[in-house]
Amino acid sequence: MKKFSILIGILFLQNVLAQEEECSLEKSEFNIYKVNAEDLRCLAKNTDKRNTIFFTFARWCEPCLYHLPNFKKIEKEYNVASYVLLMDDEGSKMTKLAVDYILKDYPDAKVVILKDKEKKNGRKYKDFLKEITPGQFEVIKDMSKYIVLDQSGEVQLVTSWKDNKEYPQWKDDTSTIKRIVLPLLEKK
Repeated sequence: MKKFSILIGILFLQNVLAQEEECSLEKSEFNIYKVNAEDLRCLAKNTDKRNTIFFTFARWCEPCLYHLPNFKKIEKEYNVASYVLLMDDEGSKMTKLAVDYILKDYPDAKVVILKDKEKKNGRKYKDFLKEITPGQFEVIKDMSKYIVLDQSGEVQLVTSWKDNKEYPQWKDDTSTIKRIVLPLLEKK
C-alpha cells in the first residue's frame, strides 16, 4: 500500500510539473508560480482533469481564512485541479505569511500568485478580475472567490460575496459551494 501511495504521489507531481512547464510559468521568490489570466487558462487546458478551480486568497482576508478548508475539501471529493491564488505583491511580507499559513495545514496545496507586472496604477486584482470574469457575471472586487474553468480554458464561474444567500452568515460558504460550484464539477 505504501508503494502504491508513493507511486500515486509521483504521478500527481509529474502532472503538476507538466502543466506548469507547458505554460512556461516563472517562480516568485517564495517558490510559487506567478500567473495572469492567460496562465490560468493554460493550466486548465493542460490538465487531465475536467475542471480547474482557483480560490482567491490573502492572509489578511478574514472570509478567505474561514473558506479555505471548504475549498480544500473539494479536491478530496471531486476530480479537479485546484490552486490557491494569492493577490498580494509577489515579494511582500503578506505573501510570505499567506504561503506559510496555507502550507502549514495543507502541505500539498498548489499555491500561485498573481503577477506583479499585471498591476496598472495599483489595480492588479481589479484588472485581473475584469479580464477573467465572463460577461454573464458581475465583476466584484472581493476575495475568497471560486474561479472554475473547464478543460478548454473557458471560465465557467466566478463567485462573489453576493452568491452567499445566507449572508450575513459569511463565515460558512458551504451552501454557496453546494448550490453553484459543485454542480460544475465531476465527482471522483
